[in-house]
Amino acid sequence: MTRHPDHKSRNTIIDRDARSPRTLPENPAIGEIALKNIILLGLGIALMTVSPETVRSMETGIAAQLDSLVQSMIITDNEDPIHNAALLVASPRLNWAGAAGMADGVAEPMSVDHKFKIASIGKTFTATVILQLMEERKLNLADTLAEIFTAGEVDLDSLHIHDGVAYGRLITVEQLLGQTSGIRDYMEHPDFFPDLVADPGYQWSPERIMARYFKYGMHRQAASPPGEGFEYADPNYVLLGMVIEKVTGSSLADQYRERIFEPLAMVNSYLEFYEPARGDNPLSHTFFSTVDVSQDINTSFDWAGGGIVSTCTELTKFFRALLEGQLFRKPATLELMLAAADRGFGLTDAAYGYGIMKREIQGLIFYGHGGAYDCDMFYCPTEKIGVCTVLNQMNTHGRRDKFLLGAVELLRQP
Repeated sequence: MTRHPDHKSRNTIIDRDARSPRTLPENPAIGEIALKNIILLGLGIALMTVSPETVRSMETGIAAQLDSLVQSMIITDNEDPIHNAALLVASPRLNWAGAAGMADGVAEPMSVDHKFKIASIGKTFTATVILQLMEERKLNLADTLAEIFTAGEVDLDSLHIHDGVAYGRLITVEQLLGQTSGIRDYMEHPDFFPDLVADPGYQWSPERIMARYFKYGMHRQAASPPGEGFEYADPNYVLLGMVIEKVTGSSLADQYRERIFEPLAMVNSYLEFYEPARGDNPLSHTFFSTVDVSQDINTSFDWAGGGIVSTCTELTKFFRALLEGQLFRKPATLELMLAAADRGFGLTDAAYGYGIMKREIQGLIFYGHGGAYDCDMFYCPTEKIGVCTVLNQMNTHGRRDKFLLGAVELLRQP
């Protein structure tokens, strides 16, 4: 395995309230002192009582191992190169962040401050807005698509056909949230990515996304009748985005911004291709094998299913606020969001709630979501541990889980 010529990670100090990261000074001596201090503060140890030997031990301990973990993710000599990686861990014990490789795959050093396409992590944002609208009595989870859309807005009679029976009118908001509608994913069709590459500048819209769903015949391939099985599929969240716009009378981008980004001061987060870029942080590049997705493909098709751009710091802020009950009016709403996942329903390595996944890692329960560009954001409410990992490559051949699980394991070691 070879690494990019400038593969070393750039350590950053993350304030305990998860505000913007501060890069360690370039002066090595000053940087070492700063790193010592953050490790000690994170561990709750008084600086005046720690011996130099203890400082050196900590300096080569967890933080050094996290640094090595980030560096080990970079590999550029195969058909699915990982050009850049970033990691942020936030916990009462230790707050640490670092990055490695080249953000553009060529010459721009990656930092933990870089923005990235969060892909399906965005589903948690869409689900949060839906549940906020439920609290405001602007919709009910039992509402059917027939009660929300007219025939001209969505072809409900053809939307979902299973064994010759049309169920589209009966699909509920709740079934879309929990991925139990039975709808199949147009992204699984063999022509989807070839079509993207053939027309890389195509600007999608919700209507165009659903038109492609019908063009590929996915409506005739429903996995099950609504409510009778789990099938992870982006059209569920495209439809939820359309519900949000129909119920509120405003754009999905506006709803994200007004309900989440601005209240949480997520200044670098935005719905890419549907509004101007926000924030001063640079955008790292995402790859699909050797294709530079960020440079060569318009990914507006992700929309409500995962079109947000954000940063590790801001994602950590969002999931902490969400899972500590700050984004809903009632505790029962968060309980409802997590309930399906708590019942253990869904994916093979995680259970799925309403736009959120549940995973057990190192004996702790984490909630969060992963994205197709092999990024993950998970938060453990009981221990207040947040872990954000970014690889910006759709094909990482097992490195993705190694990254996430390895970071938690290091935080949990004695």
